[in-house]
Amino acid sequence: MFEIVLFLSLYVAAGIANWRFIAFFIPFYYFGHCLSYLNGYYPHFGGNPNVPLAWGVSSYHKLYNWLWFNNGYHAEHHYRPRVHWTDMKALHAQLAHDQEIAGTRVIAVPHALGFLTRHPDRERGVSSYAH
Repeated sequence: MFEIVLFLSLYVAAGIANWRFIAFFIPFYYFGHCLSYLNGYYPHFGGNPNVPLAWGVSSYHKLYNWLWFNNGYHAEHHYRPRVHWTDMKALHAQLAHDQEIAGTRVIAVPHALGFLTRHPDRERGVSSYAH
């Protein structure tokens, strides 16, 4: 609770000292939260919570994994969370066949661009409106 009060007090004081700070800060703060949400949403969107091998959604895009420390190997990370990020490619090689059988979702684009992929229900041929 102390940190929240301190955080808010700092920004209120900065806003009182210079209103331009708030006008500059708010849009970037909001945009940062949007990017953070995207980073957490698509690595899980379409995962199967009932099948441990398919809890996460993986992306094997080479540049993305090079830049983001193999974050694209997300289903593998959920299945074996203690494996170091440098060993994720080898873990994927061990699990690839079992993941295919389990129906692990794989997207071709980096996770932040997951909105460009098909909806998981459409991939499986399920109507979004079916109950």
